Amino acid sequence: MRGPEYHQLRLGLPSNLGEGTLNRRGHSRPSLRRSQSNGMLFDLFEITRPVPRKKIARGRGLKFDNELTEKCRRMVSMLGLDPLADQVKVFWNLRLSSTAGLAHHSNAQIDLNPRLERFAPEEPERTLLHELAHLIAHFRASDRRIQPHGLEWQSACSELGIPGEKRCHDLPFANRAIKRKLAYQCRCCGIVVPRVRKLSRDSACYPCCQKYNRGGYSRRFLLEKISIKEAKSLVPEHNWA
Repeated sequence: MRGPEYHQLRLGLPSNLGEGTLNRRGHSRPSLRRSQSNGMLFDLFEITRPVPRKKIARGRGLKFDNELTEKCRRMVSMLGLDPLADQVKVFWNLRLSSTAGLAHHSNAQIDLNPRLERFAPEEPERTLLHELAHLIAHFRASDRRIQPHGLEWQSACSELGIPGEKRCHDLPFANRAIKRKLAYQCRCCGIVVPRVRKLSRDSACYPCCQKYNRGGYSRRFLLEKISIKEAKSLVPEHNWA
């Protein structure tokens, strides 16, 4: 008895589709004469694959600053954090309006507001060190959860030459009124925290953690979601939706 026969699927493509294609490194590839070649089909997909939207959107409004990047890397390297120094990069972010700077822990990136230079010559450097301290504190903590402006961040600020740095800036940036659609409350102290977006993970009340747990995170002080009606009755001065 004869065994089953298997036939390979042949995909017929015009012979000129493989001519002049480039690989990812920019080198030309020789044309394939056989229209049935699977390799040519993959080449066709490669040159027509769209660029992910996330990568396009992330690059808008960002201007890389090589001088500030090198400065940060030298300072981080002097603290013995060479793995972090190799990753740090600094950008001027044209999309920042009321925020002086941002620190992205995931890719060790610092974004600065271009309008910092309008107020005082020392503001860009101070904001840079403020955000760099965030990266250093987060890197040293590894996977351990820490408070954004806790003891680890304060220690990093002192090492960078800005002891006693404030949590928030007092620069006269133009603030736009944003209505809060969500609210959370600490059942321990009763503080109400307005939010524009939903909390992505369990968050604790910062004042209570500072007072009762030496600044460390504790689930005893978790923020619980409350209704907007209840929030309005507790703190009517906020700009609720």
